[in-house]
Amino acid sequence: MNLTQANGSTSADQTVEFPVPTALDRPTPPATSRAPRLYVLDLLRFLAAMSVVAYHLLFADARQTWGANTADLFGAPLRLAAGYGWLGVELFFMISGFVICMSSWGRHLHDFFISRVTRLMPAYLFAVVLTASVLVLWPQPGEKVPNLPQIIGNLTMVQNLLRVNDIDEPYWTLLIELKFYLLFLIVIAFGVTYRRVLMFCMIWTALALYAHSADFTLLTLVVEPRFASYFVAGMALYLIHRFGPDLLLWCIVAFSFAVNAVMLDLRVAPLVKAGLPMSWKVSLILVAFFYLLMIGIALGWFAKIQWRGLVTIGALTYPLYLLHSANGRTVIRHLRDDVPPWLLLGGVVGAALLLAYAVHRLVERPLSRALRNGLKSSFQKARAAS
Repeated sequence: MNLTQANGSTSADQTVEFPVPTALDRPTPPATSRAPRLYVLDLLRFLAAMSVVAYHLLFADARQTWGANTADLFGAPLRLAAGYGWLGVELFFMISGFVICMSSWGRHLHDFFISRVTRLMPAYLFAVVLTASVLVLWPQPGEKVPNLPQIIGNLTMVQNLLRVNDIDEPYWTLLIELKFYLLFLIVIAFGVTYRRVLMFCMIWTALALYAHSADFTLLTLVVEPRFASYFVAGMALYLIHRFGPDLLLWCIVAFSFAVNAVMLDLRVAPLVKAGLPMSWKVSLILVAFFYLLMIGIALGWFAKIQWRGLVTIGALTYPLYLLHSANGRTVIRHLRDDVPPWLLLGGVVGAALLLAYAVHRLVERPLSRALRNGLKSSFQKARAAS
């Protein structure tokens, strides 16, 4: 999902010097490669998060949440549009490939590790504790109350590897993000260059295709063939943004889109089988639109978007993504008989945004700072001890 902070800072644009650079190692970036912060990425991440919010509050288990068909409450067009909100996750993954490639350029391995831990963990730990508390204190009929082992497992963010169920539905995407980070650590360990990112894209795509075709369970667990090409497309588009377009990079983007088109059926088919009004063709059109937006970002179409308020909006994305689903639906179930539907929906979304802002200011900022300082000290101690 990219759930990480989009960052167009100068440090992300520093190349890694090597004694004998080749053209493939370091193509000469165009003069426009050192661009200011890509504010449009903050906006895009926020819109992706809002689409997921719409999906969870208006479509997924909607009758159980609202006690009625949301098409009757809000109109069939809105319900139908919300039904495709899950595709915001695919957009997140594309943004993640772009942003991680950008933010890791010229950085050491420990710097990347610290940046990811401090970005992901504070809001996530808070979300797990809050959501678990809500589900325990206000249990819903027919739903299992999370027990202590499940809560502890969720605090690790790798609960699926422990065969522990997610406390809240959005959490499943975080493990996929972690796998991408761990795989990309290989590139960062050797130094991020054009050629190494290019080879990483090709090798990951090949392994993902092999894992899928051979039904290789262990390899599938590592390389995530259903979603790998979204990350690969994002990385290739960052190389286009940084170094300028060329045929090989466009081929990677086009091939990734073709793979995504096929893999998308694995996401749509279960929804159709469950009797939901879902279309693979419509889903593919939306994914194609995501590709077009990301291509536009890579080519600088949106460079004039420079509103600094988008930084704050982008900062809401991650806590909003983590907190909206189970908590929002719990509130709706308790108030749906007393509050008009549109007022209740607006109130829940507004409250989720305010909560996300509070978590960003009061939880993420101070805890990230403390965690960053502690981890830096730990790495300094490790280097001194070696």
